[in-house]
Amino acid sequence: MRLRFRPVLLTLCLCSAIACGTAFAGFDQAVAAYERKDYVTAFREFRPLAQQGKSSAQYSLGWMYAKGQGVAQDHKEAVKWYRLAADQGDAFAQYNLGGMYAKGQGAAQDYKEAVKYFRMAANQGDARAQSSLGLLYANGQGVPQDYKEAIKLYRMAAEQGYAGAQYNLGWMYAIGQGVPQDYKEAVKLYRMAADQGDAGGLFNLGVMYDSGLGATQDYKEAVKLYRMAAEQGDAGGQFNLGMMYSTGHGVPQDYQEAVKWFRLSAEQGDASGQHGLGVMYEKGQGVPASRVVAYALYNLSAVGDPSPSNNAAANRTRLAESLSRTELEAAQALTRELNNPATLTKTLDKYLTPPAAAVAAPVTAPTVPVAATPALGPATASTKKNSKTKAATSNVERYASQTTALAADPYPQRPPQVPGLMTCNTRCVDATCWRTYDDGKKVMFQMLRKKDPATGELKYDMGDC
Repeated sequence: MRLRFRPVLLTLCLCSAIACGTAFAGFDQAVAAYERKDYVTAFREFRPLAQQGKSSAQYSLGWMYAKGQGVAQDHKEAVKWYRLAADQGDAFAQYNLGGMYAKGQGAAQDYKEAVKYFRMAANQGDARAQSSLGLLYANGQGVPQDYKEAIKLYRMAAEQGYAGAQYNLGWMYAIGQGVPQDYKEAVKLYRMAADQGDAGGLFNLGVMYDSGLGATQDYKEAVKLYRMAAEQGDAGGQFNLGMMYSTGHGVPQDYQEAVKWFRLSAEQGDASGQHGLGVMYEKGQGVPASRVVAYALYNLSAVGDPSPSNNAAANRTRLAESLSRTELEAAQALTRELNNPATLTKTLDKYLTPPAAAVAAPVTAPTVPVAATPALGPATASTKKNSKTKAATSNVERYASQTTALAADPYPQRPPQVPGLMTCNTRCVDATCWRTYDDGKKVMFQMLRKKDPATGELKYDMGDC
């Protein structure tokens, strides 16, 4: 299992009358209407106050335009009112206006403007603005990339108890960016965020316990944390919890429960969830076996996450060898139907449920084998597409060890000879690889981990033939 970075940046906030500034005639009534969710009345009360130049009312009006509460949603109007309040020094308006520029809502995306307004609010001690400004420094957006400045800003916000900053700072310690790598410090910060119910903190703290990084390996604690994230609707937490059930780590092995969590993750369009669910359908674990469904899910996952860390494309290619042309066409058609994640379960149920009128086994067209392609590896569930740090003894590695039985011979097919070139086919399961050369020679070796010069990410490298 790998850590995932979910940048905490834009959590727009509506403050109370006291938090926004000094209360004045009519403002309390507007806030009371808002709190009882009478948005039309609240908007009507805020508007004349905003037109009189009251910054708190201007900010509140901007919020209601941004959210479409009591008025049609209009991001341009939201920017207009936020700006009027921000120019009077309202920190909440400055923070939210910075967010609009960072996301390109109501105004052209402009990181320099986002930096400008985040800095104004950060200088007033706004923790969200400090954390958001830190993220822009970490990414080099609107300012020169500066990890030390990012760390400084994250720390300022984290010390105020802001969970998003605690999570972001924990990530920097976990990967050693701007500070020496320190898993124990990362665990400490993730725990602070997790204790506030932050889904990212819960997820990454779970990974640390699952992998034994910065904490004693404890699968039961990992399951508990993954479940808390999953129950908030976190797709990564749902996928990881599914992995724990599929491998029986921290919980009794339960394929049906694994399928449940993989499906919830896949329904959010998560490539790992789609891949994990595909493995279950290929192997018939917790669901009826269906190579067509497995292929469609691998296909969907591979398109959603084409990164090398996702084995879905390799599993799709391998599975295609055993499908007839009719099955392959059906799988490709099913992929198109599954393209809307929200209807995934309904689409699969419809495909797998035979028509009521069916009384006998359907007559199928003669199978036409498709052209064979090199086998690329057994079916294994994938890791998160935004992962950065490889964790030792991971669920993914354990899951891979269970699926090697899909291939009777670990060595791939011998490739055709090409004059003047040495060619080979390679199959890898995590760091272990089997290679077959064009002269028939077969070797087994371990991949090395090398740092990607562009991203700094550690990646496995199988080398050339």
